[in-house]
Amino acid sequence: MTWDIESALQQAAVNAGLTLRQVRIDHDRFERALRFGATDVQSAMDLRNPDHLVLNYTRLMMGFVLFQPRPLNMLMIGLGGGSLPKFCHRHLPGTDITVVEIDPRVIALRDQFEVPPDQQDFRVVQADGADFVAAMDDASYDVIMVDGFDAESMSPALGTYNFYAHCARLLTTGGVMVCNLHELDLHFGAYLERIALSFDGSTLAVATREYGNSVVFARNDTSVCTRLPKHLQRPSGMSEPAWTDIKADVHTVLREARSTQAFA
Repeated sequence: MTWDIESALQQAAVNAGLTLRQVRIDHDRFERALRFGATDVQSAMDLRNPDHLVLNYTRLMMGFVLFQPRPLNMLMIGLGGGSLPKFCHRHLPGTDITVVEIDPRVIALRDQFEVPPDQQDFRVVQADGADFVAAMDDASYDVIMVDGFDAESMSPALGTYNFYAHCARLLTTGGVMVCNLHELDLHFGAYLERIALSFDGSTLAVATREYGNSVVFARNDTSVCTRLPKHLQRPSGMSEPAWTDIKADVHTVLREARSTQAFA
């Protein structure tokens, strides 16, 4: 059985509700965590500061502001505890955000993680992310963020060449796709190759400091390693405390991009 066929069968099982993924909330002092299974933390919220991005990989994913500091339209695949949707909704005013989540049990927990209600410029859609991007029109989004995991691995449907090709098709000029991958995933190398093929090699992978995640940035109209800013600048409309929250991690992305450029 090829991996693509196996992945299709696994995804069909998820869609049919035949998996045993356990969705639960845990509390640890001042944090509320969303877990799939016994150990993996999918999302965490600081109860004292609900908009703070607790997990390092979420702050790294905000590195997209290097390339798109003022996105008009964003698509997020995977809701989890809603850390990134909340942060972007509050601190990128004027950005229209669509979040796609396949699991209704995760959506049902949105109030416990203070995810904003649906409104004119923010909505959560229950759908398969791969099906959603396949059905959308070209050049629909300035930023696409992909973070769709279960207890064991990333959803197989979010790691295919077709999925990444659709994401590339949906980006506007200057747009960027950001994917959260796990370096211990057996298919990690295959995912990187498929992203590179879909975006003509214009990719940048930045490792996190925790949990073995790797955040991948991809663009299809210009290299992620060109037209880099000389200095970091707070995005228009973002508060100083919010910028302070992510600045060091955005700088990490900039440093990695400069390093890649130097050795290109």
